[in-house]
Amino acid sequence: MYRLQEIKPGVLRDIIIKGQKEIMLQTGSPLILEDGYILIKKQTQDFTIDDPMAKKADRLLFELLEKHRKMTNQKTVKPAKGKEVPLLSKEAIRIRENERLRIVKLLKLKLTLIPKSA
Repeated sequence: MYRLQEIKPGVLRDIIIKGQKEIMLQTGSPLILEDGYILIKKQTQDFTIDDPMAKKADRLLFELLEKHRKMTNQKTVKPAKGKEVPLLSKEAIRIRENERLRIVKLLKLKLTLIPKSA
């Protein structure tokens, strides 16, 4: 099964190709992913024929699409407002817990030492 048959060729239009100038110098024309999609579809007669070269091209185009989706998802996810709390190791958590216990014990001691007002 071809993975590209699940998508529309217009989705490939948004993917930016790095090294497009080099591709133009070597091949004489730009790399247009939509044309690749159309060529694969034509060679496999609407994704019905099993062709090893078409499968390889399908896999590569789909990898480009997945990479593009991941990049755009990372850009659109905004960090939550507020203070960012770093994750701590178990040892760091234990140390902080002991510090808090020590502070609580000191406060209890102070409260017992302060004379009660009448």
